[in-house]
Amino acid sequence: MSDFLSNFTTDNYTKEQALEQTVDQTAEQSDNQPTDQPAEPEKQPTGVKDRLLVKDQSFARKKWLKQWLIGGISLLAVIGIFCFYYRQTHVKLPDFTGKSISTAQIWADQHKVKLAVKRVYNFDHQVNVVIKAADKNRTIAKHQTVNLTVSLGADPKAKIELPDFTKLSLDETRKFIKQNKLDNTTLQLDYSETVAKDSYIKQAFANPAVSPDNFKRQDNLTLHYSKGKEPIVQNIDVPDFSGQTKEQIKTWSQEKGVKVAIEMEGSQTIEADKVITQSVAKGQKVSKADTIVIKLSLGKPIVVPDFSQFSFDEANSAAKELPVIAKQVYSDTIAYGGFIGQSVGAGTQYFAKDTLPDVTVTYSLGRVYIKDLAGQTEGELQATFYNDYRSKGANISYRVQYVTSSETKGTVVGQTALNEFVPLTYTVTVKISNGQAE
Repeated sequence: MSDFLSNFTTDNYTKEQALEQTVDQTAEQSDNQPTDQPAEPEKQPTGVKDRLLVKDQSFARKKWLKQWLIGGISLLAVIGIFCFYYRQTHVKLPDFTGKSISTAQIWADQHKVKLAVKRVYNFDHQVNVVIKAADKNRTIAKHQTVNLTVSLGADPKAKIELPDFTKLSLDETRKFIKQNKLDNTTLQLDYSETVAKDSYIKQAFANPAVSPDNFKRQDNLTLHYSKGKEPIVQNIDVPDFSGQTKEQIKTWSQEKGVKVAIEMEGSQTIEADKVITQSVAKGQKVSKADTIVIKLSLGKPIVVPDFSQFSFDEANSAAKELPVIAKQVYSDTIAYGGFIGQSVGAGTQYFAKDTLPDVTVTYSLGRVYIKDLAGQTEGELQATFYNDYRSKGANISYRVQYVTSSETKGTVVGQTALNEFVPLTYTVTVKISNGQAE
């Protein structure tokens, strides 16, 4: 290279210019000669020939270098364009094994790659974790489909043999649940006055058809373990229940774990289902071991009056909201018009929600008095004894005795009790005419 560059020194360049001028002058002289004369061979000095030979070789070499330079640059340009195009249309596929499918999907969306996901149950991998990836760590073309195998987690339909939880501690049960991947099995810790802390209380299957013999991983199971005895701490604020309904009070009781005893009673001023009183005042604190007594109103009561304070004629109007049936019966001990009794006790309360019964009030007709039956026929006696006596509480009956009489046949002509008082149970002999004269 240094020899080649030495040819471009100032002296050589000047000599070459002079040589070129000499060559040009010689060419002009040759052109100016008549064409019809034979050209004489031109004689050139030996030095000139050598210089022309050197010039031709140098020019050819520079031309050759120029061609190679252009070719090299073109090749590099083609290679660069190819590399750029390749990088735009290809991408290196990472190894998604052990990563979530969402991570792979985000990468695929960014690099315009399609994912073909196959999901299979796999006990060793969590749900949505890639367990197998094709073409990992290789360069692939964009828009190419990449095959991934993704875990669905442990098979939910696999049958699980449950141990005897009564023999397992709380930590052992937790370990069993984790080892068998029982995602639908939960542990619930409850206070217990009888079961020791961290000991088994009971198990509850959500589906009644499930039992320890046919339990599967997908089944819902709640295992109850003891937290020991509940500490008695009065740290629960008691609200003002006066504006709450029975349902709201029960909800508060369940949420706070405080026992609430609800008693119902009538009230002249508090409407039905509203609070009359509460045993613990608003703002005080109670524990879960305490019981709050709340009295709820049944509304304004309908009170059965004491009918002994009313007469027979007043009874029907004494309680307008009650269906009252007033009647009179005979009595050996209570004088006429006296109060005998009532079917529903005085002071009994009924409310709007209740079905009101008939209240039967009984007053006395006094002692039984047998009136004169003369002139009645035998056929009329049945109605007389029923309407006048038996329907009014007196067990008065009669027997017939036929006698010879000129009175019309079948007519009452005599009786053993006439216009006199008799006991509540009594039999009267009634004499009936046979219509035959003596």
